[in-house]
Amino acid sequence: MTTGTDTDLWRTKYFASLDRLDEQQLQFRAMEAVLKRLVGRLCTAALGLAPPLDEQIRRLQTAIRRESPADELEKLTPALTEAIGALDHPVPSSPAAMSAPVSPAAPAPSRDALVNDDRVRAILAAVIAELRRDAELAAQVDALDQKLSNALTQHQLPEVLTSLTDLVGKRIRHIERAKQEIEDLLGHMVGKLDEIGEFVAEQHQNQAQSHASTQTLNTQLVGEIKAMGETVDSANDLQQIRQQVRNRMDAIDKHLQEFRQREATFAAAISARSDQMRSRILELEAEATRLQSQLQDEQRASTMDMLTRIPNRQAYDKRVDDELHRLRRFKQATCLAVWDVDHFKRINDTYGHRAGDRVLQVVAECFASRIRSTDFIARYGGEEFVMLLPGTHLEDASRFSERIRAAIAEIGFHFRGSPVSITVSSGVTALLPDDSAGSAFDRADKALYRAKQEGRNRCVTV
Repeated sequence: MTTGTDTDLWRTKYFASLDRLDEQQLQFRAMEAVLKRLVGRLCTAALGLAPPLDEQIRRLQTAIRRESPADELEKLTPALTEAIGALDHPVPSSPAAMSAPVSPAAPAPSRDALVNDDRVRAILAAVIAELRRDAELAAQVDALDQKLSNALTQHQLPEVLTSLTDLVGKRIRHIERAKQEIEDLLGHMVGKLDEIGEFVAEQHQNQAQSHASTQTLNTQLVGEIKAMGETVDSANDLQQIRQQVRNRMDAIDKHLQEFRQREATFAAAISARSDQMRSRILELEAEATRLQSQLQDEQRASTMDMLTRIPNRQAYDKRVDDELHRLRRFKQATCLAVWDVDHFKRINDTYGHRAGDRVLQVVAECFASRIRSTDFIARYGGEEFVMLLPGTHLEDASRFSERIRAAIAEIGFHFRGSPVSITVSSGVTALLPDDSAGSAFDRADKALYRAKQEGRNRCVTV
């Protein structure tokens, strides 16, 4: 049966889950705001290219300021796309315009720079990575990611941004729905716990009634026996005594029958209520088990990098704190290695972002397949990985890192028939008792920077 401690534990887990959903909701609303600011800045940068385009851009800016929903933004896309397409087919100037003196003008904005700006791509990639956490949006996210893998044109950019805004809105709605489902389930379970409380109160009441019934029977029996003794003492003949005793015995039998009837009624009521509560408890435990599984899945998803399927930075932050605590307590040697894929931007620019994603997956697979079960590898961010090696001295960690570096350099990776060279660099350091997570990482990161300066595809130990 579920105890009060179990109930408190489940309530804590439910509210923690709701807090996580609130945090995700705020995060995606912040993403939505960033996307809208990005659209606004891109619109400002594109103003002045052509009057028809300026008109459509101003409409889009007005819609964003009004915080119009995604379906209204979608309606603006065809006209905006047509205006952008017209830039590639300018209307010939009239003879009068051709003969008019040409005054110096400011250079036109670079459309390629606008579309291929690395900061824009970084923002879009970060949003895509977060949206991938939603299984219901997987197909739409993959389709959009396919578009982003190639060089974007101004013709494609409005459609991509509108699609991103729509997906972020859907993700927010999904989070709100999950939050509501957990709130409903929590309310449902609290209601059932209240039922159990009522059952316990009824049991107590039934016990009190049973005790009162027993007391009543005892009083009745004592009274009848006392009356029987008084009758015998006052009777004048044997026949009268017999009659009086028979009457008292009949009365006692009646009291016993009434008592048994009351007890049978109480027992039947208690049995029926117990069966009902047993069914409710089984249902409650089943729902609790399902929710526990759901919370565990969400916890795993929140600490898993969706692209490489290895732990993410959040998981690393927790693990490195655990390792530092273990180091201070047990004096166990532990090393930290920070890894970076060499020339990753060049891979993205040459082969596309799909190739870059695949490179990260291949590197992550190589790391994960070569570490021990006690070791830890996570994607720290972008093309950077971080590795924890418990029970390993610095010299051994250096040799181990060299073996992994060499293994990655030997990977025969091809993307769409083209060979892609993959190498990595790393900085390795030993954790110290007075280290914080930040100081240890900074030391390894400086070693990584030295490896980059010294030519890449190497490991540097500090």
